[in-house]
Amino acid sequence: MGIALAGQGKTYEAIAHYSEALRINPNSAATHYIMGNALAGEGRIDDAISHYSTALRINPDYMEAHINLGVVLTRQGRIDEAIAHFSEALRINPDFGKARDNLGLALRKAVRHNEAAEPYPFR
Repeated sequence: MGIALAGQGKTYEAIAHYSEALRINPNSAATHYIMGNALAGEGRIDDAISHYSTALRINPDYMEAHINLGVVLTRQGRIDEAIAHFSEALRINPDFGKARDNLGLALRKAVRHNEAAEPYPFR
């Protein structure tokens, strides 16, 4: 229900559904992840970080949570932390382009140009 509401742009209502789902099952990494997405979309970055982090405590190999956490950390200027999460996503799936792209952008922001070229191998 929450996902359907979020898809309709009813983020506030979706967040209420996700909160209820987490009350029932606080150990759902997927629900923490989608709650993080909804909160990030509302600009509630600190809350989103908390939910992405919880998702990763439950499931450390949750690649999408690493990527989205990296994105919101980048928005906050926490580039080194973001780089760590993008790198972890690539460890989980070395062929995932979104992780490579975000890592390259974060490395450029960190003025680490030599490393930024590495995620973009010529094939």
